[in-house]
Amino acid sequence: MSAKRPLRIGLIGVGKMGGNHLRVLSDMKPVQVVFIHDCEPDVEARMAEEFGTRPVQDLEKDLRNVDAVVIASPTSTHLEYIELVSKFTPCIFVEKPLTDSLETTRKVVAMSREKGLRIQVGFIERFNPVITALAKVVPRSSPVVNVDFARTDRVPDRNLDVDVVLDLMVHDLDLALYLRGPVVQVQAFGYAQDGRTALAQAVLVHADGTISRVMASKISEKRIRQISLTCPDMFVEADLLQKELVLHRKTVAQRYADVSLASVREAVFVRQEESLLKQLLAFAGYCCGDVYTRDDTVPTVEAALASMELAEQVRNSIAAHAMDSPPRPVAS
Repeated sequence: MSAKRPLRIGLIGVGKMGGNHLRVLSDMKPVQVVFIHDCEPDVEARMAEEFGTRPVQDLEKDLRNVDAVVIASPTSTHLEYIELVSKFTPCIFVEKPLTDSLETTRKVVAMSREKGLRIQVGFIERFNPVITALAKVVPRSSPVVNVDFARTDRVPDRNLDVDVVLDLMVHDLDLALYLRGPVVQVQAFGYAQDGRTALAQAVLVHADGTISRVMASKISEKRIRQISLTCPDMFVEADLLQKELVLHRKTVAQRYADVSLASVREAVFVRQEESLLKQLLAFAGYCCGDVYTRDDTVPTVEAALASMELAEQVRNSIAAHAMDSPPRPVAS
């Protein structure tokens, strides 16, 4: 494509997350949103007018006129759209999770390898400036004893086609793999509501010996996005919502008169950047032929497969423990 014209993008799905994509893409200088497509024509028309683009006319014909496509439709439709879009362009952004099952994720990975597709998956937390800072403070080679991930929110009407593991927990499963590497052991428990797991807790043991404890809930009244790390020489708190990263260290070396300084609290400077903008700028650069990434920050289909394989282990462990009989109360 010519460097003199904007990157032409089609957007499929303009629900809550797709609407956010449309807002950011519309403000990006190197991008032109050629069309948007949604299963609800009224929403499609309203969003197109608000952001200065147009509703899809004929999807296959419109796909011939774009350089890249962002897919933010329901997870259950991802495979169908990826198969269609890949006939017209290799540059595809897909919201997480890549698909709704391990089998179909493997199918997309095989398709990507065969066709040479450039697929970026929407694990947005990798672009959170707190994670960027955390990865520098505690690199994968550093000793870490334990990592706690907590992600909660009351979202009863969001992503109804997947459970809490694929909706919320999958973000932290990806981060656990990204920050600490492969997992060799999984044990998980869950609470179901309306036939789907709504709250899940998992204990992961990484190949390097780190223990990760991951909790996700779609039924909690408080919205939380937090990570805590226990290291031999410090305790680290990361708040992904407030964009705060704090290190805690104990010391016995410093004394002021008869007063001992028990601990030191160090706040790490975190740039106040929008994660979605950073994510889509990375995708635009990739589409325009830039080097994809010099490290493993940008999540590919391979990262999506690794997180889906781990999610499947978590779901299987939850199912196995759900079959166990609950403990009987002890008679007084």
